[in-house]
Amino acid sequence: MSKQNQQGMGGRQIQGPARPPFLSPGTMQFLTLAGLAILIFMCATMWSEMRRSQSDLNERLAHFDTRLAALATKVDAGGRAAQVRPSGPDPNKVYTVKTDGAPFVGPKAAPVTIVEFSDFQ
Repeated sequence: MSKQNQQGMGGRQIQGPARPPFLSPGTMQFLTLAGLAILIFMCATMWSEMRRSQSDLNERLAHFDTRLAALATKVDAGGRAAQVRPSGPDPNKVYTVKTDGAPFVGPKAAPVTIVEFSDFQ
């Protein structure tokens, strides 16, 4: 604004009503320091909580690793046991089955007899 706009008709400066400052400079400094102290306290608390959570998660992860290793050992042992067991009857062996009195289809003196067992439950 120009000097003419700031001065009144008689050459005097126009001033508004005097308002006291909302907070004094000393109060502002105190509040700033208090806010900074609260911020530092909150950061320290969060850091401590983060460290505790990280420690808890590390313990749980170690527990899971131990259980996973035990499970892998059991699976490997089961796989070795499955390889040792026979898978069924020997396909190269000829088995004799009594068919006297059983219903049949075809000639009785056929060179090959196929016997089917079933359970109707």
